[in-house]
Amino acid sequence: MRRELAGALAAVVAGLTGCGDDAPATTDDGGGTITCTEPLATRYLPLAIGATWTYDVSEPDTPARQKSNTVEALEDVGDRKVGVVGFRIRTEKLDGYTVSWQEDRCTSIIRHREQSFDAAGTLASDQFYVPGKLRVDETPEHLTLGARWSISYTEVEIDPVAGVKTVSKDETWSVEAVDEAVTVPAGTFTTLRVRKVTSGAADKTFWFARGVGKIMEQGEQREELRAYTLP
Repeated sequence: MRRELAGALAAVVAGLTGCGDDAPATTDDGGGTITCTEPLATRYLPLAIGATWTYDVSEPDTPARQKSNTVEALEDVGDRKVGVVGFRIRTEKLDGYTVSWQEDRCTSIIRHREQSFDAAGTLASDQFYVPGKLRVDETPEHLTLGARWSISYTEVEIDPVAGVKTVSKDETWSVEAVDEAVTVPAGTFTTLRVRKVTSGAADKTFWFARGVGKIMEQGEQREELRAYTLP
């Protein structure tokens, strides 16, 4: 059964990636991966090995807690995303941790894969996003007040017990504010506020600051930046 599920997933992903959207960003002449020359100080999510972010997390009827993100490496995503190079980011939580791989395309950050582990370190699920799941869009036309755009992707989840589940998702993004001052435990920042509505009624708002990253998130839970280090 496990072999059949793996084969079915490979077929699904092969069909979905046939257009080449999963390949690393290349130069106009196809000569290789783009080298981004944009300074990290101007990026809304400056990924670099060694960078860390710690957030205070709160939600109704649940004690406040913290989570931390650490950029551990730049490497091939592997498995069904072989050939895609991304930053490996570890997120520590009270009930376990996740490891995700996120590609820097210079004008956007794209999540390609995320593994979830329980408190004992046992793999709970392995998710792949085809062609990719947007984290932040930095193209000039999507940094202006009132900008609105939509994307679609397929989430392929491999559960060690339940097997493979494939779900198509649509996201609508909009820019609700630019240069908005936001104060969190880490300080006061000038931010870009964007809203993401995902099919299935998920609704989140993010605040990003240039040269720092995500400052705050509001959705089912609230996250506020407590501390950060940027190499």
